Amino acid sequence: MILRQFLANLFLAVVYMALAGQSGVYDFLIGFAIGWVVVSMYGWATDAPSYTKRIVQLARFACYFVRILIKANLQIAWEIITPSLHQTPRILRYSVEGYSDAEITVLANCITLTPGTLVVDVSDDKRFLYVHCMYAQDENAARAELDELAVRVRREVFAA
Repeated sequence: MILRQFLANLFLAVVYMALAGQSGVYDFLIGFAIGWVVVSMYGWATDAPSYTKRIVQLARFACYFVRILIKANLQIAWEIITPSLHQTPRILRYSVEGYSDAEITVLANCITLTPGTLVVDVSDDKRFLYVHCMYAQDENAARAELDELAVRVRREVFAA
């Protein structure tokens, strides 16, 4: 639903630019803002999920993910420029029981995209992810970071 609303918003922005006879960034932003209002009003009238709320949730997740991505990259860079190794590698079995296939896929991709972590395998019954962590000296802390990521993926990406 959110994808259709977003595409409708983009379509309305392009229609505004065509009707205005202008094709600048400023005109696109005005058309996008007008489209945002129209799509939001349509959602209010039809009891569709809140377009604005979903976009804010996705933006919040994007900011969170960029933050952990930067933190992991700095940790890897520090490992490279320092003479000694600070790695404490470990493979964790992380439970994803009750997750849909899409949620497992997005979570696994987010984990793998983060430097220093890699999803090695998904169990055949889709109940566990096997995650290689380069810096998991404290297993509970590593699990807590994975838990936070999993909760945010479910709440901010897949919330209805």
